[in-house]
Amino acid sequence: MEDLDKIYWTLQEAEGNLLGLLSNPIQDLLSDDELLQFTPMRVEKRKTEWLLGRLTAKSLVTSPNLPFAGVRFSSITIANHPEGAPFIAKPRSHGCISISHRQNIAVCAFTPSPDMTIGIDIEQIESRELSFVEDFFTQSEADYTKQLQEETRHLWSTLVWSAKEAVLKAWQKGLRLDTRSIEIFPIDPETLEHTSTQWKSIKWKANIKGFPQCWLGWQRWKNFVITLACTTLDKESQPDPAEIIRIQLENFPIIN
Repeated sequence: MEDLDKIYWTLQEAEGNLLGLLSNPIQDLLSDDELLQFTPMRVEKRKTEWLLGRLTAKSLVTSPNLPFAGVRFSSITIANHPEGAPFIAKPRSHGCISISHRQNIAVCAFTPSPDMTIGIDIEQIESRELSFVEDFFTQSEADYTKQLQEETRHLWSTLVWSAKEAVLKAWQKGLRLDTRSIEIFPIDPETLEHTSTQWKSIKWKANIKGFPQCWLGWQRWKNFVITLACTTLDKESQPDPAEIIRIQLENFPIIN
């Protein structure tokens, strides 16, 4: 990959529940367009997640040496395409951004490449009912799920679900497509249970035509699974780990 094709990502835990911003959102952090979207929200959980995702994304893209370094948060508008994928609407630029949040934790990925789309997802490792597996997993995925010991089964089913979401986000479709249009190949329990902060590749196939190839990877963070997908010319090609860069945020706003 060239420098333009680097992927930058970050993870941010919320301080409390962002109630300082919920009660006083006009703190030079949201654009006028974002305030119009934020103000009508009534459910506090939804407001908190939305704000955390936006602030994490803005903190990432304004980090040193990234395209919007030095730009005020209120000058940046993160909007959503009709099918749900976020994008930087103002200031206009090329590139792709992806956001995910669970349990007051947000992850965000960004690439300045005009030729790549990306998807990032975070999921808490937890049990999933057999009915969920049968409804949203392929038959092969479901059969493998049932073979695993309980703890490994929880990790595997979380990984499968997250990986599907990451690919669907990279395709800019989200859950508007059938999750069974993506099939994750089995990962042996020893590999699943090996905790690492390095991205590990996931083998998968598309059960649907007309969408680009993707590289897909995952890592575990505490009791969460993080997955990342990026479109490539060759699904088997793996990005150089040096080209997937985690940014430690130094500019995430302190909310009183």
